[in-house]
Amino acid sequence: MFRLGLLNPNTSDRHTVSMCAVAEAALPGGCRVVAATAPRGPSSIESAADSAVAAAEVVALMRAHQGLDAYLIGCFGDPGLDAARELTGAPVVGAGEASCLAAALVARRFAVVTTLPRGVPGIEDGLERRGLRSRCVGVVPLDIPVAEQGADHGDTTDAIVRAGEELVRERGAEALVLACGAMAEVAETVQAAVGVPVCEGVAFGALLVHSLWRAGLRTSKAGAYAWPEPTPYAAIPEARADTPSVTQQ
Repeated sequence: MFRLGLLNPNTSDRHTVSMCAVAEAALPGGCRVVAATAPRGPSSIESAADSAVAAAEVVALMRAHQGLDAYLIGCFGDPGLDAARELTGAPVVGAGEASCLAAALVARRFAVVTTLPRGVPGIEDGLERRGLRSRCVGVVPLDIPVAEQGADHGDTTDAIVRAGEELVRERGAEALVLACGAMAEVAETVQAAVGVPVCEGVAFGALLVHSLWRAGLRTSKAGAYAWPEPTPYAAIPEARADTPSVTQQ
């Protein structure tokens, strides 16, 4: 049985529950999703400061949920992604990278709908790192925070639809990327309304990491993602980076 660790780096149980439902619906029958919410830190990740704290919580969640078959970081900013890959031999995927990869596979030109304006430069930098900046026709913020995303916020979903329609009509977007894990549960609604593929990283991320596992691909321990050196941590004894610190897959 495939066991996916779905790690929510913010402290919102509501977002964890909604993302877990999306992942479970996407995965084949018989798979199990072990969903975990960060016990401390930001209730939503809106800034670089929030992301820095959330990355540390991803590391803590990885250490607390050892031995699963794969992991998905349920946040578009992928906080702590490289660190998580250092801590396990299992495959690890970030929701942000998954959604962008999905868009690049189904469209030549895509656009990103995000939450706050301050997040736009970081998303553009992420697209640049992935070699996808030239494929993106725009990153448009709704000026609505993460905390007000999801199926419980109909006005927000309407705003996503309006932004998507404008991106398709005015900028030639052939697909949309939803840049927030909390948006995952409204992706089908937006897709039906806008009429182009709508990519979110929870469903596709769960399927992508499941595919890596099925293909027998594991996180390389040669080089960048090698087990961390056994460095003592001051005042954080539980975080001492013993090698390997998480059950090897």
